[in-house]
Amino acid sequence: MRAMTCGWMLGLVLAVSASPAQEAPAPTGEPADQELAGRVERLVRQLNDDRAAQREAAENELLDLGGTTTRQSDRLLDLLPEPNDQIPLAVRERLAQIRQQIEDRAAKAAVAGTTVTLTANQMPLADVFAALEKQTGNPLADKRQQFGGDPDAAAIQLTATFENEPFWSAVDQLLDQAKLSVYNYGGDDALVIMPRGADDGPRHGRASYNGPFRMEVLEVQGQRNLRQPSRKSLKLQLEVAWEPRLRPIALSQPVADLAATDDAGQPLAVAQRQAVLDVEVPTGTQAAEIVLPFELPSRDVKRIASLKGKLKALVPGRQVQFKFGDLANAAGKTERRGGVEVSLDTVRKNNAIWEVHMRFRLVEANRALESHRGWVFQNLSYLVDAEGQRIEQVGLETTRQTPNEVGIAYLFDLPEGQQNLDGLTWVYETPAAIVELPVEYEIKDIDLP
Repeated sequence: MRAMTCGWMLGLVLAVSASPAQEAPAPTGEPADQELAGRVERLVRQLNDDRAAQREAAENELLDLGGTTTRQSDRLLDLLPEPNDQIPLAVRERLAQIRQQIEDRAAKAAVAGTTVTLTANQMPLADVFAALEKQTGNPLADKRQQFGGDPDAAAIQLTATFENEPFWSAVDQLLDQAKLSVYNYGGDDALVIMPRGADDGPRHGRASYNGPFRMEVLEVQGQRNLRQPSRKSLKLQLEVAWEPRLRPIALSQPVADLAATDDAGQPLAVAQRQAVLDVEVPTGTQAAEIVLPFELPSRDVKRIASLKGKLKALVPGRQVQFKFGDLANAAGKTERRGGVEVSLDTVRKNNAIWEVHMRFRLVEANRALESHRGWVFQNLSYLVDAEGQRIEQVGLETTRQTPNEVGIAYLFDLPEGQQNLDGLTWVYETPAAIVELPVEYEIKDIDLP
C-alpha cells in the first residue's frame, strides 16, 4: 500500500469518528454505526492502494454499503470524508464519483413508492392512520369534522391484513371499508380524509397504481356539434394523485403515449396526437387533473375496455442542506450535493439589510428550471447564529434565470445587537436532485356516456 501522510490518516479518522450517529437503530442485517465507520475508514484508505484491483474492490464495496434505500445511502454519505487538500487527488476523485453515484441512488429511492405491512383486527381508525404514517412517511389528516362528518376516529374500527401492499392500494381498501374519501386540494402536505358521499363508488379496483402514483378516470364527456357534425370529441378527465410525502413540480402527458381500445377490442383514435399536456402542480395539492383527448367513437361503443398511457412526473428527490460559514470570507464558494450546485456569490450590506447573493444550478438541465421554476423559491434560506438560533429571510429578489440556473438575492434584517456577520452561517435547504419519473398506467372498464 502507498505510504500515506500522517495528516491524511489523522484527518480521515477524525472525519469518520465525528460523523453523526443515526437516531434509529440499524435494521437487522445492517452493520451498526461504529462497525460501519470502521469499514468505511478501511475502504477509503484502500482507494489509495498501489494495486488497481484493490482500489476497484474498495470502490465497489463502498457502493454496496450505500444500499438501496434513502436511509442506507444517508448513513454512508455521513461517514465519507469531505474532500480536502490532505487527501491524495486520486482518492478525492474516486470519493467524488462514489458520492455522486450514491446520491443519485438516494434521490431515486426517495421518490420510490412505499408499501404497507399491517395486521389489524378491529383496530381504531386513528391507530391505523398512525401505523401507515410511521411505515411510509405519508401523513394522513382526519378532517371529517371540518366536512360535517363524525369527528370520533375511535368510532371506526378496521380489519385488514397487508403484506408489502402498495401504499395506495392499502389506503383505497381501508377507505372503502370505512366509507371514507380523500380531499386533494386542502392546502395540506397530508392526505386529507373526509366523509364519503352517499353516491360515491368504491376507490379500490377503479385506479391504476405505479410507484407513488395513483391514476383514476373521474369523468367522461362526449361532445357533438349538431350544426357541424364533424366536430365531435371524447374527453377523459384523468386524476393523478401521489403519496403526500412527495411534492411533484409538474406532470406531462404526451398524447402520442395514449392508447385505448373499446369493448370490441378496436382502438380508439386519439385527438391532437402531437400535443403534450403539461400541468404545473400548485403547492399544497395532492393530485392534479389532465384532460385526455380522443375522437368520439360510434354510438354502439359502450365502454373503453382499456386505457393505457405513460406520463412524466418531475419530482424532487431527498432534501439536503448547504451550509456556508465564515460569511465575511465565503464569497465565491461553491458546493455540490447530488445533482445540485449552490454558489455563494457575495454577501453585502444595503443600508440596514444584508443581502446574500447565491446561484442555484441543476447539474443536469431538465424542465425543472426551463419551464417550472416556482418550486425553487420555496426552498428554505436562513441564517444561524453561534447559539443555533435561526434568522429568517425578510424577502428575496431574482437576479438570474437560465434553463438550468437561478440566481437569488436573499434579504436579512439582523437582530438588534448583531452588527456584522461574525458567528453567522447561511443555510440553504433544497432537493438534492429533480428526478423525471416515467409513470405508466392502465385503467380498465370505463363506461361511456
